[in-house]
Amino acid sequence: MLAKDGIDSSRKPTVQARPRTRLTAFIIVASLLLVALVVAIVAVPVAGSRNVAFYVNGKPVTEEHVSAMIVDLPFDETSDHYNARVDLGDPSDPKTQYLAAGLKTEAIQRLIVMHAQSDEALRLGIVVSPSAIDTAVEAYVNNHASPDDTTETARLRSPDMRSYIQLWATSKAYEESLTKDATVSSAKVHEYFATWGWNYTDTAGHQLTFEQASARLAKDALANKKFQLILENRAQLLKKENSLVSGDTRYKQFMRWWDIMFDIQVPDSLEILKVDTGS
Repeated sequence: MLAKDGIDSSRKPTVQARPRTRLTAFIIVASLLLVALVVAIVAVPVAGSRNVAFYVNGKPVTEEHVSAMIVDLPFDETSDHYNARVDLGDPSDPKTQYLAAGLKTEAIQRLIVMHAQSDEALRLGIVVSPSAIDTAVEAYVNNHASPDDTTETARLRSPDMRSYIQLWATSKAYEESLTKDATVSSAKVHEYFATWGWNYTDTAGHQLTFEQASARLAKDALANKKFQLILENRAQLLKKENSLVSGDTRYKQFMRWWDIMFDIQVPDSLEILKVDTGS
């Protein structure tokens, strides 16, 4: 049927519907883009923190760093768990479980301290060169992996493990700078002998006099003073960093929400990590 203007009136709705169809399509596309943007905003921080154990002053400390520190502390003479080979014990033994918990706590604390030492080193102008870090990485790989274990070697050379090894190297440089000017007086050496003199004996097992052991005593007394300086500094830094440590992550927050929404029991691994800073 033709209208008065000569145009078929049955075609008018089709012509008028095109702008509406375009508008609907635009709204759908815009909605999808908005949803994708929201998902990206939420997903990126969540996925990025999946392997993060905790944060120190906003810096992520990964689960791999914690695991590596747990492995390394029993071989560190300054560790409370020196020679404590928890990995060789029975996992079901309460004593082993107690040692494992203590070792993990110390590992977390040491990593907090190392991050603080790294900041202090930067402030003091103490820098470990890239070549020194390369050397440290090679030494670490040689000590922790067999030459034919290519998978483990590749893991130890990964960027995450390199940053962990760099923390160790920076910590060592910082503590060497901290103790380089340390000295001990004669009175302190005598005091040291009064406490530890029983440990100085000759090949026959006879206890040495102060004069006989004086050279070793002076060396050991100085080493002990440096050790005490290091421990005191670590304790101070640990206490200082207390308010800058966060044991929660976006990934844990999201997964706790997800489990609660679907009435799933939240596993311990998703709970907020309780970081004992010794304060």
